[in-house]
Amino acid sequence: MELDEYVACMYEGEADRAILDILLDNDKLIFSREELLEEEPIARCKPKDFERRYLRKSFLGKISLLRVIDSRTEQFNLSKAYESKVNLLRCEYLIRRRIKNEGIHDWWNWTTR
Repeated sequence: MELDEYVACMYEGEADRAILDILLDNDKLIFSREELLEEEPIARCKPKDFERRYLRKSFLGKISLLRVIDSRTEQFNLSKAYESKVNLLRCEYLIRRRIKNEGIHDWWNWTTR
C-alpha cells in the first residue's frame, strides 16, 4: 500500500495507542513516527475536530488518514471542502493482526478476550 506524503494515524483507545507506539518505535509499520502529523498518533475525534486541528493548515499534498478502530458502522464524514485532500483508510484490527502474526507480544491472547 502506498501512502500519501502526509500521514495521520487515529486510534480508538489507550491499548491501541500503546500498540501503535511499540510498532512505531520498532519500525514495524509502513510509515515512521517522523512521517506522522506532529509525529504522534492522534486520539479518536469527530471529523469537525480533525478538520479544525489538522486540515486548516497548508499542506501541499494529500493526507492519508489511517483509522485504527473497532467499530464497523462508525462513519467519519469530512466536509466537502476537505474530502479531496484526505485519503481515508480504515484499519480495523490491522495492527493487532500484525502483532499476532509476528508474535511481537506474548500477551496477545490475553488482550483479545
